[in-house]
Amino acid sequence: MKRIAALITCFNRVEKTIDCIGRLQSIDSKIDVYLVDDGSTDGTSEKVNQAFPKVSVIRGNGNLYWNRGMHLAWKMALINKVKYDYFLWLNDDVNLFDFSIEELLNCANRSSCKAVISGLIVNETGDRVIYGGMDANKMPIQPNGEMQKITNLNGNVVLVPRGVYQEIGILDPYYHHDLGDVDYGLRAQKSGFAVLTTTRGIGQGFSNDISRMRLNNASFVKRYKYLYSPLGANPRINFYYRKRYKGILNAVVYFIFLHFLNFIPDSVNKFLFGTKYQ
Repeated sequence: MKRIAALITCFNRVEKTIDCIGRLQSIDSKIDVYLVDDGSTDGTSEKVNQAFPKVSVIRGNGNLYWNRGMHLAWKMALINKVKYDYFLWLNDDVNLFDFSIEELLNCANRSSCKAVISGLIVNETGDRVIYGGMDANKMPIQPNGEMQKITNLNGNVVLVPRGVYQEIGILDPYYHHDLGDVDYGLRAQKSGFAVLTTTRGIGQGFSNDISRMRLNNASFVKRYKYLYSPLGANPRINFYYRKRYKGILNAVVYFIFLHFLNFIPDSVNKFLFGTKYQ
């Protein structure tokens, strides 16, 4: 029997978290769940413990956000010393389809467990994939019945075989909220592993179109606070990421651009870039 550790991080959306865990366990009750509750004030930890006594609930400090929360969940799964065959990243706002785990495992087996498998996630109406991964043209990959190569990985539902983890490790905690999933996919590719989609959509989610690069209709001070916040496009983190994959010159130019973009007023931003950074 293959052992799977599901890694989830959450904050203040107890209904979605409960629904997500319940849905996962209805699909495969043998999956071990490691949930990081990053400082929720809505009783998430207590309610999860009551509903699912076997779930490992880890309390965060309220400043972990997605990547550092998932990093902590992964660390705790490893500390448990169970020899897991797979690690499953799962966002609690995804509604998994009945065949989701079977599809992920089938794709892993087809790739001889030498690939990171990202589940394609469809929108509310089910007619378009919104998450899973981007191709080389930075477009969301749409299903065609085959596994497809991902350039930039989305971390909504991802299956990592043990052999991949043993080679490249876990998520990099330098990333705070975003970019950790993209980084992991690029590290995998650099180490010779494929990063592939499922052959079809395996769950339903909601598109998040919030701009990380600029907070509009706000004062200069608020814009910069947002830029350097976990939910913003922190220039230091982006410099780290871009230096690693695009070189020092690209990292420096982008660092300067982020500050310029947040220095100019809304009217100049609209004149120069239209709605691109709205």
